[in-house]
Amino acid sequence: MKTVSTFCRVCEPSCGLLAEVDNNTIQRLQPDKTHPVSQGFACHKGVNYLAIHQDPDRLDTPLQRLGSRQPGEGQWQSQDWDSSLAAVGSKLNAIRDQYGPDAIAGYIGNPTAFNALGSQGIGDFFMGIGSRRIFNSGTQDCSNKFAAGEAVFGTSTLHPLPDIENTNCLLIFGENPKVSHMSFISIADPMAKIRTACQRGASVYYINPRQIESASPKTGEVVQILPDTDLYLMAALLHEIDALGRFDEAVLAQHGNHVAELRAFIAPYSADAVAEVVGLDAGQIRSLAEEFSGAERAAVHMSTGVNMGRHGTLCYWLLQMLSFVTGNLDKVAGNFYSEGFYPAAKAGRARLDKLFFSTRYGEMRHIRGALPGNLLPDMILDDDNPVRALVVIAGNPLLSVGGEARWRAALEKLDLLIVIDLFRNATGEYAHYLLPAADMLERPDLNICGLGMQYQPHVQYTDAVVPAAGQRKEEWWILSRLLQHMGMNAPLLDQPNPFGRLEHMMARHQLSVDSLKAAPSGTVVLDTQSIGRFYTDFVQTDDKRVDCCPPLFADAIALASEQFQALKDQAPDYRLINLRTNYMHNSWYQNVAKLKRGKHDHNPLHMHPQDMAALGLTDGDPLEVSNEYGEVTALARSDDSLRPGVVAMTHGWGNQKTPGLRVANRYPGVNINALLPNGPGSYEKLSNQAFMSGVPVSIRLPDRP
Repeated sequence: MKTVSTFCRVCEPSCGLLAEVDNNTIQRLQPDKTHPVSQGFACHKGVNYLAIHQDPDRLDTPLQRLGSRQPGEGQWQSQDWDSSLAAVGSKLNAIRDQYGPDAIAGYIGNPTAFNALGSQGIGDFFMGIGSRRIFNSGTQDCSNKFAAGEAVFGTSTLHPLPDIENTNCLLIFGENPKVSHMSFISIADPMAKIRTACQRGASVYYINPRQIESASPKTGEVVQILPDTDLYLMAALLHEIDALGRFDEAVLAQHGNHVAELRAFIAPYSADAVAEVVGLDAGQIRSLAEEFSGAERAAVHMSTGVNMGRHGTLCYWLLQMLSFVTGNLDKVAGNFYSEGFYPAAKAGRARLDKLFFSTRYGEMRHIRGALPGNLLPDMILDDDNPVRALVVIAGNPLLSVGGEARWRAALEKLDLLIVIDLFRNATGEYAHYLLPAADMLERPDLNICGLGMQYQPHVQYTDAVVPAAGQRKEEWWILSRLLQHMGMNAPLLDQPNPFGRLEHMMARHQLSVDSLKAAPSGTVVLDTQSIGRFYTDFVQTDDKRVDCCPPLFADAIALASEQFQALKDQAPDYRLINLRTNYMHNSWYQNVAKLKRGKHDHNPLHMHPQDMAALGLTDGDPLEVSNEYGEVTALARSDDSLRPGVVAMTHGWGNQKTPGLRVANRYPGVNINALLPNGPGSYEKLSNQAFMSGVPVSIRLPDRP
């Protein structure tokens, strides 16, 4: 038995893990107590990953589909890699030659963000093919932040972090750190830092539609807002802070542009004007504005609960304004940028001219190279130049993007569907070819994901803990070999060291893979000092000034005003939000048997007891949830953490037609995304971000005999 240091690649903190290995078999995963950053913390995601690694449903060999492509039908024939890649490469070349490179599209899922060589291999592959039709899961959870960063700071990779340990007042919008462990901030055990902050007297407020698990007398309180109204609360906070005379005029004069335009935007949104729409008392809003702006130092953060609303980009803009106009940006105890081992802010610099281009779906743009995921089925089913071949890498769009029925029709129509994954998931059930990927314990890696967002900057490397089982291969190898079979160059295979580009980046700190291997836990903590350099070194606008009201936002601002008036005139009866739990993380853990116990073996619709009583419902009763996009049947569950009129359901379920995942198929649950907007008009034009939270729905009892 030997112990091997590695780290988790399920979410952003990249917590250190120790694997106990016997004869190339991992017996146990546990937190690494000696890790210099995570210091023995690892959440349920990392520790439970061993069940994914050991899952008997894992793909072990390339498979070709013969016969019917309906889920559960046809046959899967094992092939060797050369035969599979030669066949796939030939088919891709034929489609490309006849219809052009844009007839081939790619969908890239969330796990690739935590795969340093995989993300590089994906870029090489689609650049080699020449396709501009790239889609990714970012348009389901975070593309708004990239778009706002470009417009406000001139770069998509500048995301100031809250100094949790030192701040006096912290506002957290749309985030549940105890369950999700935060996003766009790579931080181990955030609740411990929040608890410590509260112990020394800091105020912490979670702006959320639920009384979330993170809140307690020792960790802060919830400001229970109505879903998808955060923009108007943020505007009201800024309005009231300005009315108090607490905008830092010196900072605005030295570092800000379009300040008058910002003031013009917030002018109509006083606390009294927004109170009914956001579901809060006007006095409570004014009190929050006074406390935040009056604190010696204050900090802000927001995550997917807000990203997924209709105004994700505008919300992220106003979040930065809350920090900037009060003088808390680039300050100890406020918000700061964490440089990391490479200047990522410069790498994300963007030009804002000629962003949009005309299409049959209206004006559209790429955001960090990606188109709106919500439009991919339309581009397969209805486009003048339809997508005919789709390569899905570590993704499950059928259950993670809105419009399940439309997705099934689109996947069935494709001439060629290649899925590279750990499992035959719901999307993979329609594949022509399934190509088995190595998992995070079967490949070497570097923690590239947290670059520029690490609370404590550090670099860590891991070798493969064990050799890849069966014929599993790393994604970069699969894509590179496929390029070769298509007669193209494969940059990662053409160089002696696949980590060469990353080592070049690390050389700024005199680091290499070998030096990291020699370090304790494979980790080197960086002594970078970023505070005080924000405006000179990191802001990437041409004049190095913060754009306080980008002209690019004009149409979105006008639309937000219209939607505000509509909410004042008539609010929806029920608004559906996503519910995070420790028993499902996207669709990563959908096939883990130990997470399907008791009341967690399905995903009910959570409702306030008052709403259930009004409908004559008790726990476990069936009900039908519908809107213009779809309808699902779920079971009711009483939940007084919600406000009346707010209902919640966990995503990542809906595996009735996924026989390749036997546990998930046995406990299929309900696909919440069948109720989500899809197609043209279902996403935010500024960022391609899908509308996924606060969605209006109707609820009724099923017809009874």
